[in-house]
Amino acid sequence: MARTNPPSSGAKRLRLPLLLVTAVLSMGSGMGNPGCGDDERPTTCERGCAVSGTYVMRFEETTSLGPDCGMAGVTLPEGEKLVLEREGRSPTVIARLGSIGLIGEYFGTGYSNLSLRGGVQVRGREEPVSELEYELDGYFDHGPTREDEAVRFVGTFSVSRVNVPSGAPGCVVSRRFTATR
Repeated sequence: MARTNPPSSGAKRLRLPLLLVTAVLSMGSGMGNPGCGDDERPTTCERGCAVSGTYVMRFEETTSLGPDCGMAGVTLPEGEKLVLEREGRSPTVIARLGSIGLIGEYFGTGYSNLSLRGGVQVRGREEPVSELEYELDGYFDHGPTREDEAVRFVGTFSVSRVNVPSGAPGCVVSRRFTATR
């Protein structure tokens, strides 16, 4: 009759370290601790989401942007209307600032920041196409619950001309703004 031998003491000694290594390696994989640095943002806007509407842009500094920006067609939109639209509970925000289309995401109270980005092509008389990249990066002073509620969107308005052809005017602008609904 054949006898089966119990596991050797070496196998018993490896069991605990193997379990510990498996536990450490599975952290952050969804099998336990979510790990460091996970930023789980919501997929819908839950509260304080009524940001749609028309906002009037005002700048802290309204001095000239310089001749290079003027030649590239960049102006400061002082007093212009920034129109924000959200559909349903989606975090996607579609915006228009004059003729510039912008897009971003807003998650509501707890995630009150909004970064809007967009671009416009620039073509000079005898130069290749370049682009003006626009960004409005800011936050709402509170999470509005109604579309008719007064709210301020405060942040930085930035424009930069990218892929500038040699000899063509460049342009980089960064100004603080407050947009009020």
